[in-house]
Amino acid sequence: MRQYQFILFFLFISFNVCAQEEVENIKVNSQFWLDYNVEYPLEEFKSISGFLGYRTISPHIFDNLLLVSTYNIENKKSLNFLKLKKPFINSYHFGARLNYISNKNKVDNFEFRLMQGIKFYLPSIKAIPLMNYIRFEERFQKTFDGSDWAVGFRFRYKISTVIKWKNHLFEFNKGVYIPLNVEFFFNFKKSDRLNDVIRISPGIGYKLNDDWKFELYASYHNTLNTAEEYNTSNDFVIRLRIIKLNFRKQTLPKTEEEQLKDLLD
Repeated sequence: MRQYQFILFFLFISFNVCAQEEVENIKVNSQFWLDYNVEYPLEEFKSISGFLGYRTISPHIFDNLLLVSTYNIENKKSLNFLKLKKPFINSYHFGARLNYISNKNKVDNFEFRLMQGIKFYLPSIKAIPLMNYIRFEERFQKTFDGSDWAVGFRFRYKISTVIKWKNHLFEFNKGVYIPLNVEFFFNFKKSDRLNDVIRISPGIGYKLNDDWKFELYASYHNTLNTAEEYNTSNDFVIRLRIIKLNFRKQTLPKTEEEQLKDLLD
């Protein structure tokens, strides 16, 4: 009887060790992201925006809590020598981000991030806007194991568009639309963890009214999880965005293209 007990105990320990090794070296995973987004107008052409987010993964090895705040400045000036009707750069953005990762099998992590970015539009194709978002980030990461802070720098480039859904988008003040974006990451100095490579994010959105819209994405991410080149994963992410709109009331009517651009952020 004791022999069977010993065998069962040995198998139990072996299974748990193997399972932990598999969890620590996940190459394919599924994730769920949830965030609540807000924007508040300040003085003319300026606003502050941000979101509170929660992210988790299956197998359940961590929970990620994040808080992001961004100061936005609309650009109304164009360089004279370009002779453009509208400024090439649409807006400037300066932000900060806090990340706390609660790990299940190892010590927790914290990240503080600074960001500087610009948005501009390429010429629209058949009234479909193409928004470009370029960001540079400084990342400061801390693992609560007594180690020093790790510093990383990266460049991000995202191109986004939105497509109206046939006749279901009435006057662009409510209805269904299709948001699409692709984002590329270039790590000049890799961080200790979560060095993204590419994100491909098709989705579906619904604008309830002038105050609320909701977006659901089914995304593919390729992520370099550490500074080591071989430690990559394929992430399949379901993301739900709840967005509280707080735009200034417009007195002049907008074109279809302008109203579509309002759905991009």
